[in-house]
Amino acid sequence: MSPHNLNVFINCPFDKEYIPFFDAILFTVYKCGFRPRCAYEFDDGGQVRIEKINRIIEECCCGIHDISRTEPDKKTRLPRFNMPFELGLFLGAKRFGSKLQKSKVSLILDRDPHRYQQFISDISGQDVKSHDNDIKKLIKCIRDVLHALKINDAIPGPQVILDNYMEFKATQPDLMKQRGLDLDDISYADKVSLVERWLNFMLLDKLGAHYILIKGGTFTYSLTNKPETVTDLYMAKYAVTNSRYWQFINYLSGKGAFIEVLSTEIFRQKLLVHANTIHETGFYDYLQGESDLAERFRSVYEKDDRFNKDHQPVVGVSWYAAKAYCYWLSCLEAGCMDAGLYRLPTEIEWEYTAGGKERRPYPWGSSYPTQQRANYKMSKKEATTPVGVYPDGATPDGLYDMAGNVWEWMDNMNEKENEPFFLRGGSWDTTQDYLRCSVQGFQSPFYSSSEIGFRVVRSGSPS
Repeated sequence: MSPHNLNVFINCPFDKEYIPFFDAILFTVYKCGFRPRCAYEFDDGGQVRIEKINRIIEECCCGIHDISRTEPDKKTRLPRFNMPFELGLFLGAKRFGSKLQKSKVSLILDRDPHRYQQFISDISGQDVKSHDNDIKKLIKCIRDVLHALKINDAIPGPQVILDNYMEFKATQPDLMKQRGLDLDDISYADKVSLVERWLNFMLLDKLGAHYILIKGGTFTYSLTNKPETVTDLYMAKYAVTNSRYWQFINYLSGKGAFIEVLSTEIFRQKLLVHANTIHETGFYDYLQGESDLAERFRSVYEKDDRFNKDHQPVVGVSWYAAKAYCYWLSCLEAGCMDAGLYRLPTEIEWEYTAGGKERRPYPWGSSYPTQQRANYKMSKKEATTPVGVYPDGATPDGLYDMAGNVWEWMDNMNEKENEPFFLRGGSWDTTQDYLRCSVQGFQSPFYSSSEIGFRVVRSGSPS
């Protein structure tokens, strides 16, 4: 496909008040599979600005022109003609250019219907869209015009894009902190880089949980002191929270929207078949002991006020319950056709994502644990804390609470004991010695505790 077919010219204000709208435009264009272009992408101060703009316009199949900010500047009291001027350049290229240029599509935006007629009535006849200074409407306008180009058949709906954009904005401060960027002084190139990173390195499951792409590599595994290779994987940013786990329990109780996607009876049958494929774990026999799966997998701390807040990690769930939750996510996304799409991490995967190739002693680095980095015994919280409240303890990739708060179930068994499953990460009630990336614990798959939760991995590439 010609690069011209994917380039979208952005012609809009760049003042501070417009930043939320500009960010939404940038995100939407990328999310729809296109490449945003504007004069700010160049650092060559010796190049004449209009030459930059002409070149970009020539290389773009579509132009987004927001003429909603043309009033006189508050400081200079002079009108801002840049947006109408660049719109004129774009329309001129479309009118007088080559066959390729004549195929250009333009989206002209204003904040109020017909307002443009008061200051640029010559564009009457163009289909000017009004976004009413509403980001939701702005995203829909952009998404619809890009979808109409019929270049990318996989463009999601406007609500999905809006939801993703809001998720991106919520994580933007963390992304910026990881890269040492200042929100009040961020370049266009850095804005683009952040959006690209989020879209390429993060995905959401059907419940809206974040997963971060961890690029594969080889590292020296602490328990064997031998090299181990880990393939690319998506690790959940946080341990599974009560609010998301309750959606699973509600589903098993016959409630919630997911019932329409997958009946509980079909899920139960599929889960039994899956459990029988790992019969050595005792999972199949465990399921036979209780006909009510909601009660079987319900957290024993569901009514304990110390542990049952929405954003606290779910605790009091067995290894079997964690496995069932992962299998449910797989069924929701892949129709039970890929049982391992969502799963628990292996110890090798967990240690690699927590400590990295460089074998960091702790997820954040080599510095000793403090009450600002993790929730552990010295923090004196006497309970779990909501996920994500220790940014200083996050890994360089942005994974939170890999040390402290809750031990996390691993996928692999202790082959020497032939029953217990491994745990990693330490908890709110362990000393700092247990927060090291190399430390392991283990328990029976039947066991549940206020110190044990779990984190999910997504295998493969996002669909």
